[in-house]
Amino acid sequence: MNQPARQQDSPAHAGTVALDQWRGLALVLVVLAHALHETGRMDGLGRVGVNLFFFISGILVFRSLSGSRQPEPGKVITSFWYRRLRRLYPALLAYVFVIVIAQYWLQNIPGIPAFSSFANCLRTAPAALLYFENYFHLPPLSLGHLWSLSCEMQFYLVAPLIFFLGGTDSRRRHFVFGVCLFLLAGLGVSEPFIFANPSEGQKYHFEFAVWPMMAGFFCEYRRDWIKQLPTRWIKTVYWSILLVCLLGTPLMFLGPKMKMPVIALGALLLAPCLLAYERGWPVPAGAGRVLKWLGERTYSIYLWQQPLTICGFLPIVWWPAGAIVAVFLGALWFRWFEQPFLSVSRKQIIRET
Repeated sequence: MNQPARQQDSPAHAGTVALDQWRGLALVLVVLAHALHETGRMDGLGRVGVNLFFFISGILVFRSLSGSRQPEPGKVITSFWYRRLRRLYPALLAYVFVIVIAQYWLQNIPGIPAFSSFANCLRTAPAALLYFENYFHLPPLSLGHLWSLSCEMQFYLVAPLIFFLGGTDSRRRHFVFGVCLFLLAGLGVSEPFIFANPSEGQKYHFEFAVWPMMAGFFCEYRRDWIKQLPTRWIKTVYWSILLVCLLGTPLMFLGPKMKMPVIALGALLLAPCLLAYERGWPVPAGAGRVLKWLGERTYSIYLWQQPLTICGFLPIVWWPAGAIVAVFLGALWFRWFEQPFLSVSRKQIIRET
């Protein structure tokens, strides 16, 4: 008699593990960009990592909405929002509370940015906690990286509306989801040409930054089409893009002028991320286990990596060490403020690490 396949052997489980690993890779890119920021040779790498975060979030958003067992749209939406706030908000609330106190004691460190005062941190804290920090002008660096969390939560607000606006008819879904993707991707591509000085913060606005989430949302919706592609084509695309990105790595070392080309090249990584997830191709052996461990704890580690690197709380030569400390501090943060609020199925996946 044949035994049922174990969950950890199923393609769906392997795809989830692959997504965790790609999320871990995204974290590595962000941490490297900040730890080595002052070298001037990592420009653009952090945004590549954030775009990967966003893309994976978009996949999971559509998967969550389409897999809901709630009978009514209103219940699907409220359940979706509740589950995300329940998991993400405790860690954010604890982080902002600790960082506001820390900013008071560390605001007079020599060399710290002028806008990193305790008063500015206190003014920014409500925007961070209410998820509109990406529209806040000159936040302190200890809270500045929360722009990405604001963008994600803003997408969580509109994604269920997009989902139900698409209805159940495939043609209507193609149109609604396609138009949303076209508009957001168009804004994302045009942003460098619209604003002459992106340092003023427009690049962090929802309408310009969130296109990878809509791309992930749409790709998960059209996953049935991707499944029909021959495996040999998939492997060719997968390895070709990884090779192109690897060969393009030296662009970073040419300095800040190559930031936009680096981001554009890094956008290609969304394709192998999607293919690894769809075909259930996790990274094997020790490297895979490390990436999965990081991917499961990405949110909490991401919270802490910026204060221990580019905020100026530590001397520049200590930033690489600070990045390492952030990994372990984030792991503790995950254990205290995230893991207790995970779903049962998610806890099971983590126990299999």
